[in-house]
Amino acid sequence: MLKQSKWLIFLVMLTLVLTACSGKTDAPAADNGKKTDTESKDDGAPKPGGVVQILNPADPDMLDPHKTSSIYTHNILGLVYSKLVTYETGPDVEYSEYNIVPDLAKEWKISDDGKVYTFYLRENAKWHNVAPVNGRNVDAGDVVATFERIKTLPGHQAYMLDQIDKVETPDDLTVEIHLKAPFAPFLSYMANHFMWILPKEAVEGKIDLENTAVGTGPFVLDKWERNVETVFTKHEDYFLEGLPYLDGVNFKVVPDEDTRLAAFRTQRADTTGLLSPQQFGNLIKSDPNLQYTETLFPTQNQVYMNATRKPFDNVKVRKAISLAIDKQNAVDQIFGGGEISGPVNPSLGKWALTKEERESMQPYDVEEAKKLLAEAGYPDGFDTKVMVTDGYGEATVRMAQWIVEDLRSIGINAELEVVEYATYFTQKWPKLDYDIGVGFQSYLQEPDEWLYGQLHSKGAKNWYGINDPELDKMLEEQRTILDEAERIKKVRDIQIYALENVVNPIPITTHITRSPVQAYLKNWHTHASYGNIHMKDVWLDKK
Repeated sequence: MLKQSKWLIFLVMLTLVLTACSGKTDAPAADNGKKTDTESKDDGAPKPGGVVQILNPADPDMLDPHKTSSIYTHNILGLVYSKLVTYETGPDVEYSEYNIVPDLAKEWKISDDGKVYTFYLRENAKWHNVAPVNGRNVDAGDVVATFERIKTLPGHQAYMLDQIDKVETPDDLTVEIHLKAPFAPFLSYMANHFMWILPKEAVEGKIDLENTAVGTGPFVLDKWERNVETVFTKHEDYFLEGLPYLDGVNFKVVPDEDTRLAAFRTQRADTTGLLSPQQFGNLIKSDPNLQYTETLFPTQNQVYMNATRKPFDNVKVRKAISLAIDKQNAVDQIFGGGEISGPVNPSLGKWALTKEERESMQPYDVEEAKKLLAEAGYPDGFDTKVMVTDGYGEATVRMAQWIVEDLRSIGINAELEVVEYATYFTQKWPKLDYDIGVGFQSYLQEPDEWLYGQLHSKGAKNWYGINDPELDKMLEEQRTILDEAERIKKVRDIQIYALENVVNPIPITTHITRSPVQAYLKNWHTHASYGNIHMKDVWLDKK
């Protein structure tokens, strides 16, 4: 039985590979990936040149940043595109710190009433020397065109811009954004990993955004051969002087984990992608000095239900399902440790409910679950299907198997449905073509993303059929609160309401990850966002 398994399962994801100390770190999960003194050591003067080889278990189905929120798409696009502002990375920055720093905008100012944001663009930011932009300078028109495309598609980021009243461009290097009302998440949303700025030519249809990308970032996309490899070369006119150090980055799609592990062992690959528990254990046994670190995952495993279908429109049924799941035991057995999660992921620190609150509000109680099912009119349970994708690796499928087993304990006979990643992410989940699903949410970096984005009736990621007018009102209110302490209180109230009255999605677990990296990769300070934004600073010291 799965619950009797003694395997220690670690989900090792490319985007979680952190700078490592010598051997195993003792950083506890509560540190959320805080760098140790060893990790922060001076690696010496950077050496230019070389190509980093990255292996992925899957590939995106498209490259258009406004038509998909897939991790595989945006981890590629972060090498190509830039944003107005971005997140700081480096040896002294914690993995889950969201410090906002300049990107295409060299500086910005916010009006006293919080309704006008003015961004001043860099004079030396150039598009890649690829037709039809041919290395021209970035201008304010590119920003305006990007925002207009997001709003009119609408892109999955549209709700991040829904408070914009108008955008003015006093000159080619100034973007003045007027909001309808004060909007607390706005600057964070400008740094969001979905807010890549496109050239106006792309918006005009002169670039095939589904199959290529032309940006201002540190690397130029040379080739995307679907399900085979993606090749990048250095952007010689990148706006940060002296960067990037690398000559290029190659992503190869290697679904077989044995092959990925063999490549990592022989240094033909610099990161591993997803590994099974056995493989990670074998890796440590074969290399006791393996460099890796620990962090709390910046997202969560969720169980979600289609509230537009019976019986999942009944909150008692949803509560029963939550009560039936042995969450802590699941994360301990399947991922080797972690926490019961909450509506705002615990990686967001002060915005999340405390560990004690998350545990007390989501207990494991089979008898209470059976009672609620009977009250809902299902004393003998019912038949259903549980959907999962194998695109997130073996551990996610095992979590779905665990859920199926727990549901049987209260009379719910669930058939497991394993779906190919592209179908799962573009057809099944967003189009509510499922009963119950199990999987990861995106790396969401703002409490508004976790709450408004998922739980509002018009939320871009409300792929659950949630429609609660009282909740909508609370979600809209928290967006207007500029005082941080007051907004934190409102965000907490919303989470408590959601756990008591919505119970969808169920935030099952946030697990601990342990991530290996080759010792010769320097300045490898990753961030809890998509895009591999640290890659501009990485250099190789490979003999």
